[in-house]
Parts: sequence; structure tokens; C-alpha cells
Amino acid sequence: ASPPYPSGQEPYTGNVCCIGAGYVGGPTMAMMAYKTNLKFTVVDLNQKRIDAWNSDTLPIYEPGLDEIVKEVRGKNLFFSTDVAAAVKESAIVFVAVNTPTKEYGFGKGRAADLTYWEGAARSISGNSGEGTALYNGKKIIVEKSTVPVSTADAMTCVLQNNNNGGAVDFQVLSNPEFLAEGTAVQDL
Repeated sequence: ASPPYPSGQEPYTGNVCCIGAGYVGGPTMAMMAYKTNLKFTVVDLNQKRIDAWNSDTLPIYEPGLDEIVKEVRGKNLFFSTDVAAAVKESAIVFVAVNTPTKEYGFGKGRAADLTYWEGAARSISGNSGEGTALYNGKKIIVEKSTVPVSTADAMTCVLQNNNNGGAVDFQVLSNPEFLAEGTAVQDL
């Protein structure tokens, strides 16, 4: 039988980072840590949210999640506010940030506000200089937020325009968020 990956390409064994410790990022990375031996670091700028993920009272309730987090936290699942370090040591970075509806300007009340998403892209690019982790020469970005069509193209532009003269080859993938409250652990 042939391996489940292209000939000559080894399976990924490095670190994975997720920017966004909310309803999507936390459970998704917890399940991935539970099902693999890779190291996952979930980062967020909200210290209280990170403290909750590191406590006995998680910031969200999802049936079965508490047990899974307790089993893998501190082993291969970590929660931190150190975005720079997690991005630098991870060749794969998930972006699972909030994309609320715009409250002002063009598209007010209808369009997605991509402020947090753009901030995450700038943070990834700014922390992907010399010595950054790569997989087959690339930094792989997985957009996991609920975003408009073609946002991956826009993210690629933001990454490349803030990329220290093209030092890193970014590959942006879309992995749409699909979780339903109450069945997230089962769905993952």
C-alpha cells in the first residue's frame, strides 16, 4: 500500500499553532491534540480566556470537551498569550479569530469585520522571519474563521506585503468553520 502523502514527502511532525482561543480554536486544537502526537499551542491576546483554558473551568462548555482538554493539556496541548513564540515555532498556523458583522463604514450591518483576521495575518508575517519553522520550505496558514469567499487570497496579500522582502513562502488554505454548539466534539 502506498503512503497517504505524496511520494518523497514525509508526514508533518512539527508544531501547530492556532491564533484564537474561542469556540472554534480551542475545541479544534484540543481534538487534534487528542488524536495525534503533534504539539498544539492555542494563543490569544485575551489573558482571561487563556487563564480559563488553563484552569478547571473552561471558557466554553461543550459535551466531552472538558475531559479531552484535561487529558492532553500540558502534554501536547498548550494555551498561551505569547503569539510571537508560537507562530515562530510552528510551520502550520490556524487562524480562528472572531469575524463579527461590521458596525460602521461600507457594509455596516452586512459585511464581516476582518479587523481581527488582518491583525492575525500581520502577526504571522511579522513573526515569521529568520529561524521560523517551515514545512517543505513553506509556512502553512489555515484560515478557520467564518470569512467571506476569497479571503485566503486577501490573506496571502497581507502576508506577502508584510513579509520582510519575501523571506517566507506562505501557503494559505481554507478550512471553513463548521462546528455546531452541542456537537463540536462529536463533529471533530
